[in-house]
Amino acid sequence: MGDGSISRWRNRFSLRLGRKDKEFADKFSSTCAQVLGKKPYSVRHVRDRGTYETIISKASFCKFLQQGLTYLDRYVREHPSGFVRGLADSGGCPTVTTTRKRGKPWFFVQVVVAASTSIRLLSYTRTILRECLGIKATLVYKGKPRPSVFKNKLFRSKKRVFDLRISRFGDVKRLTRVVGFELARKQEKLDAAIAVGDKFGSGQDAVKEWTRRREHGTTEWILKKGVD
Repeated sequence: MGDGSISRWRNRFSLRLGRKDKEFADKFSSTCAQVLGKKPYSVRHVRDRGTYETIISKASFCKFLQQGLTYLDRYVREHPSGFVRGLADSGGCPTVTTTRKRGKPWFFVQVVVAASTSIRLLSYTRTILRECLGIKATLVYKGKPRPSVFKNKLFRSKKRVFDLRISRFGDVKRLTRVVGFELARKQEKLDAAIAVGDKFGSGQDAVKEWTRRREHGTTEWILKKGVD
């Protein structure tokens, strides 16, 4: 439901995942293998796309996943943490904002659980967070996807993208305890942000501590060189 896709050719079904993040592709492969009682599926590097790809050809598994949220709801509610964790590893991330609020420095930690054009999926996930895990999340409109180039042609999507976000610091901490990220780099960043918030609050001292160790890279905060 995050980055996976199911295709069918005649009577053959395939579940495919293609990601630039090899750690996530490896985790997807090993998890599917565990569910199906198989050895981990191979993960191949697709050079022209710069992605790592895993394909699981199992008709019964694909048909099960295709039955939709209404049918799968009872299984999700048996494993709500795993369901949310899978989405968060796929398209979610911890976010840290250092800005000014009412003229004063402000340190703000959030978690994006998932980003999607499917309001139904995000609304359902929000319900699972609230009813099964006691966590409040909100939908935030992000705009339209960036134009993409395929075979030298520019494509623009008319679909709207939404984030499912957890903003209250208490809920962010609870998410870490009951769900967490499986991907180490995401969890380490979230743990570091929570530690700063717990010790220094949300004001100037927190901003100084966070920016003392990290700087804003191209897309996210990264550790400064020479800092452990």
